[in-house]
Amino acid sequence: MTLERFRDVDGFLEKAGEVSERLRKLIDEDKPFLILCHNDADGLSSGAIASVMLLRENARFVTRSVKSIEGVLESLKDLPEEYSVILTDIGSGYLDELSSLGRKEPIIILDHHEPLGSASENVIQLNPHDYGINGADEISGAGVTYLAAKALNEENVRLSPIAVIGALGDLQDRADGRRLHGLNELIVGDAVENGLMKVEEDLLFYGRSYKPLHVALASTTNPFIVGISGNEAHAYSLLTSIGIRVKEDDRWRVLSELSEDEKKALYNGIMKYLASLGLPPSIAKELIGKVYELVREEPWTYLRDAREFASLLNACGKTGNEWLGIAIAMGSRGGLLDEAQRVLEEYRRKMAEAMEYAMKEENRQELNSVLVIDGGNIIDDRLISSVASMLASTGVQGEDKVLVALTQSEDSIKVSARAPKKLVDAGLNLGKVLSKAAQLVGGRGGGHDVAAGANIPKTKKALFLLEIDRIISEEVQGLEKR
Repeated sequence: MTLERFRDVDGFLEKAGEVSERLRKLIDEDKPFLILCHNDADGLSSGAIASVMLLRENARFVTRSVKSIEGVLESLKDLPEEYSVILTDIGSGYLDELSSLGRKEPIIILDHHEPLGSASENVIQLNPHDYGINGADEISGAGVTYLAAKALNEENVRLSPIAVIGALGDLQDRADGRRLHGLNELIVGDAVENGLMKVEEDLLFYGRSYKPLHVALASTTNPFIVGISGNEAHAYSLLTSIGIRVKEDDRWRVLSELSEDEKKALYNGIMKYLASLGLPPSIAKELIGKVYELVREEPWTYLRDAREFASLLNACGKTGNEWLGIAIAMGSRGGLLDEAQRVLEEYRRKMAEAMEYAMKEENRQELNSVLVIDGGNIIDDRLISSVASMLASTGVQGEDKVLVALTQSEDSIKVSARAPKKLVDAGLNLGKVLSKAAQLVGGRGGGHDVAAGANIPKTKKALFLLEIDRIISEEVQGLEKR
């Protein structure tokens, strides 16, 4: 898919230039800034890009990460009027609420979620949806922030790899061959042309260049391979049953050392394994794709592969270590990187436990158009979106149902939903569905056509599930009649 598909790419890039001019004016006036970013990999990437952008201009700023729009509103409640606000990877779904704040200095939104409501004159938005560009998979929040930063100062082209990391963290590599497309291609081009990134096709095992082969296979969770992901012993057994040598003398082999014939045998073996479980062998296709390699990072770290970098940021954001993720994305290494790697390993352990719980039949509920995964109070609310993505990668919901995963947070129920490609291609917009269903029960929701989330009152879970099932059933029936 190429850029010609879009209705107004030039208009979007011109708007990025206009936003950068407004930023330049505020910087020249020595205005202080508050940067608020979402707490996932894309959000932390976005926050890091905005932070480096302002740091390069010697501007005064504070950066914070938030879980939801409630965190944004709380942060702005007592913010001194002289502060300008930059929202990255959050904000577009709540234009009415942000506009009603009536702040003196501007609120600048750099987001890729579908806009809802109307922006006042003082709420300045750069959003791809306003120009016919699908923010769900063609550009991320980090990509939007990067284009504004690049328009402000060409030196910020050095941040292009961080924008690629944000896109991969938001699982935007959904084009044929597990690659980024759309405006993301433009950003990848910037990174490659400036000697910051190399792109090649390979098996997408986690730790492909430095982890023992069986460990790399067990560490791979996108797609999630039932019985293998999170289980090194089973991964070892599968490899040996296929006839892949895991050791060379006394040294563990890594994926990058395998011959092309061995890689083909491994791929075919995984397909047969999936078929033996009654799972679609097509899941294995998700294991082949473009590898985005950050050539200036050390080969033996989690930062060399952009997908692994994204996983590290996601782990930081989902464990209350957002500051650590932002610092790493801004360029900090040394002891902070060691700490981030420890956070990642602990996060992976918790995710393995969460997935084991989520895969149990007794924690599922099947409605007309929805498959519900109920995490109760067992799955951490900060992990539920990652659990939803991993479950969706297994195809557990089929082609005709929406996956809805939910769990209890401190004061509400956190919901994360994923729609199958078939329904999205037919016209289903999950972000709008969750917004409507959440509003009906006194909550908030929104997101993309393929992935969305919501927060609802604790006492409204049953009603919410009935409403979302009803709305999706009606939407699907309407799509079938077109």
